Amino acid sequence: MEAHGPAVTRYADSPDWDSVLPLGTPAFDADAFAELSEMIGEDGVMDMVEIFETEMRRRLQRLTRGDQDIATQTREMHTLKGAAGTVAAPRLTALGHWFEQAVGKGIALTRTDIDAIEPELQAYLTSVRVWARRRQLVD
Repeated sequence: MEAHGPAVTRYADSPDWDSVLPLGTPAFDADAFAELSEMIGEDGVMDMVEIFETEMRRRLQRLTRGDQDIATQTREMHTLKGAAGTVAAPRLTALGHWFEQAVGKGIALTRTDIDAIEPELQAYLTSVRVWARRRQLVD
């Protein structure tokens, strides 16, 4: 297969996660999520989260295979960033943004990079479940 785009560079060291995900960046933005819920309804927002999770897991599986070129990795990270922003997931948004910028400079994602996304996804999903349980108690 012919290579396209800039040459691929790999990280020599892991990124400084404190600069990527500054202290205090939440996995879940409850206020933004509540606003979204008001706009599209609780069922609608939970459906969005379900679709987001399914698509994120598919995206992570594709990235884990490691056969994507830089352009594909850039699209994947851009999509992650946008989708995470839509469902009020600030830490995933920040990761997507940081990885999109790196890949845009020709720095290919490593397995370590991709593996860093999963715990952030889990933290977000756990927060959404807590939010949903609290809403059921209030209603």
